[in-house]
Amino acid sequence: MLRQRYVVGIVWGLMVGGCSTEVDLVAPEARERLVVYGILRTDSDSQYIRIGKLFVTRGNAANYASQNDLSVKARVRLRDESGREWLGIPETVGKIPSQPFYPIHTVYRLHMRPIPRQRYFLHIEVPENPSLNVEATTIVPSPPYLARPESIVYLGPTPSYPSIDLTKKIIFTFFPQYESHLPVLAAAYELSFFFHYRKVVAPGDTQQRRFGLGPIRVPHQPTTRAQAYTFAEKALLRQAYASIQPETGMSLYDASPLSQAWGLDLTAIDTALYQYLRANDPATTDFTTVKPEYTNIRNGLGVFGSAAPARRYFRIDPCSEYLLRLNNAPRPYTTCNLE
Repeated sequence: MLRQRYVVGIVWGLMVGGCSTEVDLVAPEARERLVVYGILRTDSDSQYIRIGKLFVTRGNAANYASQNDLSVKARVRLRDESGREWLGIPETVGKIPSQPFYPIHTVYRLHMRPIPRQRYFLHIEVPENPSLNVEATTIVPSPPYLARPESIVYLGPTPSYPSIDLTKKIIFTFFPQYESHLPVLAAAYELSFFFHYRKVVAPGDTQQRRFGLGPIRVPHQPTTRAQAYTFAEKALLRQAYASIQPETGMSLYDASPLSQAWGLDLTAIDTALYQYLRANDPATTDFTTVKPEYTNIRNGLGVFGSAAPARRYFRIDPCSEYLLRLNNAPRPYTTCNLE
């Protein structure tokens, strides 16, 4: 039996960027297979399916991938349990600049928005080689319900997004879904934060910037009705400080009561996507041993999963504004520091 090094050559793209994963396998021969990446998202009217080919090389895998188009001409179909069907439209996209892959690739776009708690079936047919045909299925989870922070608060008659004090310990509380009487379909949740602002680079000149943190993966806890994720005191503030670098200059942002500059996303993910992310998480992978591949693609590799996000916007406290040098905020009268 011949030991060969199989290299999964595909830019996972569109959601998680590009990668090539090396897997040591003991196999009698190199069998051509498809590698599929597709995540149905309830917050988008366009879904994308990425298809590539498993390839074998005894040379440099990155060089091979950069010189060979791994796209596959296929017929991509998606259907639901009622029999409604959508056909994938091929589109050419460019590679991520920092990745050593072929300059362009073909993805398949499906013009549809998945419905939570519905099952979807993916069929990929390769007319030139029917032995490569693959199938997969996913049940879309319901979006989580964020209890804290709230969606809207009222300061007298004026609506406003809730305020979060970044200098304090922060507890985000959520329920797996709004429909508490139905079975939970999510296997885990991903928590992400963002902040849109403009960096002052010269008098009268600003540049659009974005601070992002996450995703932070939180497994579903079936034994508790509500779940929570806690940031230690000033932990989120320090992350923002390191990214924004206020010591290099002031920044500007919309600080109005209904500003959407600061926000968080909590995304429910199905079992297939959760298992795939766990198997490929560098924090839990031992690269000195043979790494098992997770896939729910029948007759192929990769993942076909689903995700349902929920979003909340929030405002921040005066001390954090001052420390981050936002809008030339004055120093508060209370104690205000990063220590």
